[in-house]
Amino acid sequence: MATLNLLILACLGYVALLFLVAFAAERAALRGQGGWLRSPLVYTLSLSVYCTGWTFYGAVGYAARSGMEYVTIYLGPTLVVIGWWWLLRKLVRIGRAQRATSIADLISSLYGKSNLLAIVVTLMAVVGVTPYIALQLQSVALSVTAFAPPSGPDAVTIDRESSGFWVALGLALFAILFGTRNLNANERHHGVVIAIALEAVVKLLALLAVGIFVVWGVAGGVSQIMTQIDASPIGEWQMDRSRWSTLPLLSAIAFICLPRMFQVLVVENDDERHLHTAAGAFPLYLMLMSLFVLPIAVTGLQIMPAGTNPDLFVLTVPLAQGQDGLALFSFLGGFSSATSMVIVATLALSTMVSNHIVMPIWFSLRSGGASVSGDVRNVIILARRLSICGILALGYAYYVFSGGSSALAAIGLISFAGVAQFMPAMLGGIFWRGATRTGAMAGLITGFAVWFYTMLLPSFGTGVLLSAETFESGLFGWSWLRPQ
Repeated sequence: MATLNLLILACLGYVALLFLVAFAAERAALRGQGGWLRSPLVYTLSLSVYCTGWTFYGAVGYAARSGMEYVTIYLGPTLVVIGWWWLLRKLVRIGRAQRATSIADLISSLYGKSNLLAIVVTLMAVVGVTPYIALQLQSVALSVTAFAPPSGPDAVTIDRESSGFWVALGLALFAILFGTRNLNANERHHGVVIAIALEAVVKLLALLAVGIFVVWGVAGGVSQIMTQIDASPIGEWQMDRSRWSTLPLLSAIAFICLPRMFQVLVVENDDERHLHTAAGAFPLYLMLMSLFVLPIAVTGLQIMPAGTNPDLFVLTVPLAQGQDGLALFSFLGGFSSATSMVIVATLALSTMVSNHIVMPIWFSLRSGGASVSGDVRNVIILARRLSICGILALGYAYYVFSGGSSALAAIGLISFAGVAQFMPAMLGGIFWRGATRTGAMAGLITGFAVWFYTMLLPSFGTGVLLSAETFESGLFGWSWLRPQ
């Protein structure tokens, strides 16, 4: 119990530090002293919001289950910032020219500022990101259970659903505190960005610390750990060509189309020249994040009891070696990974919901029209705060009803495939003069329907939303309509 209390105190202190850093950054920006906030280094570190609880915890679990395939989740973004920088630059230029505040805003602007198209993109984004938010709840809830004594006089039983609820509530308050204190005409949030940059450093140092301990403190050095990797089944190079061609492409598209990534890539970009810095520095960051994944996975499989969740090796290996301080630091790294994702994702989604759904309805209900005033500002802030709560409630509902037992990597891939539906409409609007709003709408709805039936519904398991008969024989008994 003392360890859990220390964990809670550490989280509260860490959140307080992040808030102070964000508050100081906002004040500096208001006084015109925030030039350093718009540096290419801060911009590059803000891109680390791609590295969530999936990357921090799930990459090790992915490696323990599938060997080298975990590399694909790093390969896609690396290819984007190095090989697709011209596309990122074009997105930044179009976003600035159209004053786009979200991916829904950008896509709608490519097709004549169609708010109906923006609404469709917004709803798809909310549903598509829901599993990813559930993944963060699951990663934090699982990491808390790793610190609970399983037996003895101090044994603590942690209920999965209640722990997920309190995590969701805390993250909702956290996101509201960070993201809806002020309104900015261009939707840039210097305080949030600098807090995300700080979290990028924390999660990188935490993962490196665990990796260094595993290699030199447990294995006995580089040569020993390399020998263990070579002798382990997960060190064997087995390439499934279909997956190795699909997963990097999927992660590359998600790197652009995830609402939180569009927020930091395009909306928060102050200078397109920062993309050149990111092209060199961000792949280095990803390389360091992935550097010790295999050593941690191999060591965890060797020293931890059979049946131990490999997603938690980053925590359980230090705990098993009596390194409570290192385990606490690792927990803060995972907490940083989860909170940074939730803050930026809910911020981006709540902006989309308020701008394209709530405010048009509110204006249409105002008799005689409405002018820009304090009332409008209050409605926008309230809409965004309620949207954040609603989005996290959806994430919690998915976490509960899906059982929360899937590997973290599997949950992340569901969201990747969901938001990938935006890419054809985006590229079509940018490069094809013949692209039409009707065609974009049809493509989005068709792609979303296929994803919803073949990936989202099956993720809840047999007999929850789809019957066992549907899994076996297909919808209406038609075998070609089997969801998987």
